[in-house]
Amino acid sequence: MSSIKHEEKRKRELLENVTILHMLCLFIMLFALVISRNLFAEHIFPFINYEAILYLALCLISFGLVNLYNRSYYNRVEEKAFNWVKISFVGYPLAIAVVTMYWIRESNIAYPEIMLLLPIIIAASIGGQILGLSMATLCGTIVLYFSYLKLGTFTYNILESQLIYLSIMFIVGWFIGAQTDSEKDHRRYLLELAQTDLLTGLYSHRYFQDQLHEYFQNSAPEKPLALILLDINYFKYYNESFGHQMGDNLLKIVAGFINEIKPENAIAARYAGGQFVILLQGHEQETVVEVAQNLLGKINDYHFYGEKHQPEGKITISCGIALYPQHASNSKELQSYAEQALYKAWSLSRQNIELYFSVFDNMEISSDEREVLNSIRTLVSVINAKDRYTYGHSERVTYYSHKMAEKIGLSEEEIRWVDYASFLHDIGKIEIDREILNKPSKLNNAEWAIIKQHPIWGSDMVKPLTKLRPIVSIIRYHHENYDGSGYPEGLSGDEIPVISRIIRIVDSFDAMTSHRPYRRNMSWDEALDEIRRHAGTLFDPALVVYFEEVLKSDSSKQVV
Repeated sequence: MSSIKHEEKRKRELLENVTILHMLCLFIMLFALVISRNLFAEHIFPFINYEAILYLALCLISFGLVNLYNRSYYNRVEEKAFNWVKISFVGYPLAIAVVTMYWIRESNIAYPEIMLLLPIIIAASIGGQILGLSMATLCGTIVLYFSYLKLGTFTYNILESQLIYLSIMFIVGWFIGAQTDSEKDHRRYLLELAQTDLLTGLYSHRYFQDQLHEYFQNSAPEKPLALILLDINYFKYYNESFGHQMGDNLLKIVAGFINEIKPENAIAARYAGGQFVILLQGHEQETVVEVAQNLLGKINDYHFYGEKHQPEGKITISCGIALYPQHASNSKELQSYAEQALYKAWSLSRQNIELYFSVFDNMEISSDEREVLNSIRTLVSVINAKDRYTYGHSERVTYYSHKMAEKIGLSEEEIRWVDYASFLHDIGKIEIDREILNKPSKLNNAEWAIIKQHPIWGSDMVKPLTKLRPIVSIIRYHHENYDGSGYPEGLSGDEIPVISRIIRIVDSFDAMTSHRPYRRNMSWDEALDEIRRHAGTLFDPALVVYFEEVLKSDSSKQVV
């Protein structure tokens, strides 16, 4: 059960008990009022039961006031605000008590002053100690006034005779009011514990999920919702190097910066580990990106303890941004796309901000093909879960293949095929067991034979989509070598599609510069030397020259 639902259940149970108390108090006063023998001494119409009619009418008014108060309570009206609903709810029983005392003042009913305890109980159970004592003061004054009317003069004897009643009124108002205040304070404290991350002071992950769910239940599409997911790069390394106390201190500092730069209506929460999330409602894309940039600038300018020992020589963050309804249609997609954008920022260049983008978003396809495309996107998500390297790898291959396609002057349509093919070039790995993909040692012949099938499996997967048929052969041949020594068919030279030759270079370079469980990663210079060494055998020598130029113009993107 979510914290919001749990609190709603608790409030409902409490309100039911308070409502029963209020209704009993009202019914007691109403009953005392209508049975007064002085109220209807003579009937204008003998066959009409005036007492029953009056009792029914007053009961309906009572039910109406209770209903208004309940709606006010559940609509989260500020507890300290004393609106007209609360005034009516407190004033109505007081009026009934005063009218009842007036009508029965000449009767033989014993101790009618006790009637005024009921509005005190109602007031104290609603408004707490201050309202309870205020109502006790007012009711005490009324008791003294009725005693004055009865005796015709105000003497010390009146005060003395009513001292016990007055004392009981103040004790009841004080005690019930104190219990009400204590319960409210306790409820606020428990709610704060449930909503707050105790280390950083930001909202908790659970509260964030509750609010996100509530937004998607209540928000209209014209009110955009943005999610910024940010991660402290190498936070685990920092924790292991300097201990968890210093890691906690780092989290507190970053949380302070988040509180400082976020808009007033934004929700900032601890997401997980070294990750935070900012939820912004009603802000345009430019504003959201600016918030992330301001946070990035704050962290870049701050000198953290031990930052020079970090892999990048400083503390940095990566940010992923997703928008509703621009990107996502529900809360699950919004979080998933923000995570994908974050991982793209992390994989392309740590200390980076990435807005979610999918190469398939603008593809015009039929409704039948849309189902196939959605299945392919699902498969890509499954691959990401099986091997997180594959997702970052596909993003980097897409990025540099696109740059190369622009460099060699391909058309806009061909560049789109580059984007689609490079992003999906490893989709066939969905058929390969996780154990083989992540095997820390060298593959045996049987395992290697399975790996060599993934270009064929991948091309078969995209073949049903008419719009993606131009990339079927590109995916199939992206592991062919320039000299004909590749797989699956041993094509060579110009027999290999030019986009496949581009992906072959970028794919190999990224594999060499990325850390894998079974080997260390090469530096950019080492990997580039390896690419040059195999130009004309594994790689198209003319495209290798273009690739070097792309790397030189984009050296700032180097991944540690």
